[in-house]
Amino acid sequence: DTEYKGLSLMQSLPKLIKEDGFLNLFGGIWAMLSKQVPYTMAKQVSFDIVATALYAIFAAKGLEAVDIKWVVSVLAAFVASIFACISSQPGDMILTETYKGKSGNNFFGVIGNIHKSGGVPAFFT
Repeated sequence: DTEYKGLSLMQSLPKLIKEDGFLNLFGGIWAMLSKQVPYTMAKQVSFDIVATALYAIFAAKGLEAVDIKWVVSVLAAFVASIFACISSQPGDMILTETYKGKSGNNFFGVIGNIHKSGGVPAFFT
């Protein structure tokens, strides 16, 4: 914003609070959480499940955990990344639409607009 160009944080923060209000600083928190929570949960849970499964598969073939630790970590991280990206995509759409412009919609209004524009598949575009 050109009004804030050249201002420090200590100069611009009071100005922003005066113009938009203190609570507006946290206006996008629900949109951010709708992205971060599914991403983090999918990443952590899928990593643990995949790593456990790989260790079991490799142990059945007679390989020691010490010998395959790096391979299991890389493969589990790769699979976890895919699950995390897929599960966080709807939240990413919500976050993008929230910050795209001053539509005045709240969190549920943004979700409704996305759904109206194409149903559930619209959250994955």
